Amino acid sequence: MSSHVLIWAAVPHNSDGVVFQVRMVHGLQRFHMSRRVLENVFDLEPRASDARQLELFYEFLERILVRAGKRRSIASSDTVALHATDFIPPSKKESGSNLYAIARGAV
Repeated sequence: MSSHVLIWAAVPHNSDGVVFQVRMVHGLQRFHMSRRVLENVFDLEPRASDARQLELFYEFLERILVRAGKRRSIASSDTVALHATDFIPPSKKESGSNLYAIARGAV
């Protein structure tokens, strides 16, 4: 289980994914997961509603918080974008060329 605590989550006005803020060891950190990441990694339906994006986000909250924590372990004022490649299991990140191929397939 993640030691990070979700403060809030919302869909931005342009309906592109979910923006959320997490309390981390060193303070607060804001993250953004685009609709495309939700579609490619979590099987969000095309043209899904804002409510469905949030529902899917909460369904996979623990997994997302773990990845967010690994993406940014020291908080800053910048919003950190989570990409599809952040959710690729470490065993598939063997080489740079394989990572590129995986990333292209996931995007």
